[in-house]
Amino acid sequence: MSPPAAARPSLDSLVEKELPALVAAYQLLHAAPELSGQEEKTSAYLAAQLKALGYDVTEGIGKYKTRPWKGYGVVAVMKNDAGPTVLDLLKKPAAGEKKAE
Repeated sequence: MSPPAAARPSLDSLVEKELPALVAAYQLLHAAPELSGQEEKTSAYLAAQLKALGYDVTEGIGKYKTRPWKGYGVVAVMKNDAGPTVLDLLKKPAAGEKKAE
Protein backbone atom coordinates (compact mmCIF):
# COMPACT_ATOMS: atom_id res chain seq x y z
CA MET A 1 0.00 0.00 0.00
CA SER A 2 1.34 3.44 -0.92
CA PRO A 3 1.86 6.12 1.70
CA PRO A 4 -0.66 8.97 1.70
CA ALA A 5 -0.02 11.64 -0.94
CA ALA A 6 0.99 14.16 1.75
CA ALA A 7 3.74 11.81 2.99
CA ARG A 8 5.24 11.24 -0.48
CA PRO A 9 7.93 13.63 -1.74
CA SER A 10 6.92 15.85 -4.63
CA LEU A 11 8.29 15.28 -8.11
CA ASP A 12 10.12 18.61 -7.88
CA SER A 13 11.90 17.56 -4.68
CA LEU A 14 12.87 14.19 -6.18
CA VAL A 15 14.31 15.88 -9.28
CA GLU A 16 16.10 18.48 -7.16
CA LYS A 17 17.69 15.72 -5.08
CA GLU A 18 18.94 13.80 -8.16
CA LEU A 19 19.90 16.80 -10.29
CA PRO A 20 23.60 17.01 -9.24
CA ALA A 21 24.15 13.32 -10.08
CA LEU A 22 22.30 13.66 -13.39
CA VAL A 23 24.33 16.73 -14.39
CA ALA A 24 27.57 14.95 -13.42
CA ALA A 25 26.62 11.93 -15.56
CA TYR A 26 25.74 14.22 -18.48
CA GLN A 27 29.06 16.04 -18.19
CA LEU A 28 31.02 12.78 -17.93
CA LEU A 29 29.38 11.27 -21.00
CA HIS A 30 29.75 14.44 -23.08
CA ALA A 31 33.34 15.25 -22.04
CA ALA A 32 34.69 12.54 -24.36
CA PRO A 33 31.97 11.61 -26.87
CA GLU A 34 32.31 8.33 -28.72
CA LEU A 35 31.54 7.73 -32.39
CA SER A 36 28.33 5.97 -33.37
CA GLY A 37 28.77 2.22 -33.15
CA GLN A 38 31.85 2.58 -30.94
CA GLU A 39 30.27 3.57 -27.61
CA GLU A 40 32.37 1.19 -25.50
CA LYS A 41 32.91 3.50 -22.50
CA THR A 42 29.39 4.91 -22.61
CA SER A 43 27.78 1.47 -22.55
CA ALA A 44 30.13 0.27 -19.79
CA TYR A 45 29.24 3.31 -17.67
CA LEU A 46 25.50 2.82 -18.16
CA ALA A 47 25.76 -0.92 -17.43
CA ALA A 48 27.65 -0.23 -14.19
CA GLN A 49 25.06 2.32 -13.09
CA LEU A 50 22.19 -0.08 -13.82
CA LYS A 51 23.93 -2.93 -11.98
CA ALA A 52 24.42 -0.65 -8.96
CA LEU A 53 20.65 -0.05 -8.98
CA GLY A 54 19.98 -3.80 -8.82
CA TYR A 55 19.11 -4.55 -12.43
CA ASP A 56 20.14 -7.77 -14.18
CA VAL A 57 22.29 -6.39 -16.99
CA THR A 58 23.32 -7.96 -20.29
CA GLU A 59 25.99 -6.19 -22.29
CA GLY A 60 27.28 -6.52 -25.84
CA ILE A 61 23.85 -6.56 -27.47
CA GLY A 62 23.62 -5.88 -31.20
CA LYS A 63 25.55 -6.68 -34.31
CA TYR A 64 26.26 -5.08 -37.64
CA LYS A 65 25.85 -6.84 -40.99
CA THR A 66 28.12 -4.54 -42.98
CA ARG A 67 30.73 -3.50 -40.42
CA PRO A 68 33.00 -5.51 -38.14
CA TRP A 69 31.91 -3.53 -35.07
CA LYS A 70 31.02 -5.09 -31.76
CA GLY A 71 27.55 -4.42 -30.40
CA TYR A 72 27.60 -2.17 -27.34
CA GLY A 73 23.90 -2.35 -26.53
CA VAL A 74 22.81 -2.75 -22.92
CA VAL A 75 19.66 -4.48 -21.70
CA ALA A 76 18.56 -4.13 -18.08
CA VAL A 77 15.83 -6.18 -16.43
CA MET A 78 14.44 -5.38 -13.00
CA LYS A 79 13.08 -8.46 -11.31
CA ASN A 80 10.70 -8.49 -8.41
CA ASP A 81 8.31 -11.09 -7.09
CA ALA A 82 7.00 -14.01 -9.09
CA GLY A 83 4.16 -13.11 -11.39
CA PRO A 84 3.33 -12.21 -14.94
CA THR A 85 5.65 -10.14 -17.07
CA VAL A 86 4.13 -6.72 -17.64
CA LEU A 87 6.08 -5.90 -20.79
CA ASP A 88 8.27 -8.25 -22.78
CA LEU A 89 9.33 -6.69 -26.06
CA LEU A 90 11.72 -9.49 -26.96
CA LYS A 91 9.28 -12.39 -26.66
CA LYS A 92 8.43 -13.99 -29.96
CA PRO A 93 5.21 -15.95 -30.34
CA ALA A 94 5.55 -19.72 -30.44
CA ALA A 95 4.60 -21.61 -33.59
CA GLY A 96 0.86 -21.22 -34.17
CA GLU A 97 0.56 -18.54 -31.47
CA LYS A 98 -0.70 -15.07 -32.37
CA LYS A 99 1.38 -12.06 -31.40
CA ALA A 100 -0.19 -10.16 -28.47
CA GLU A 101 -1.56 -6.76 -29.38
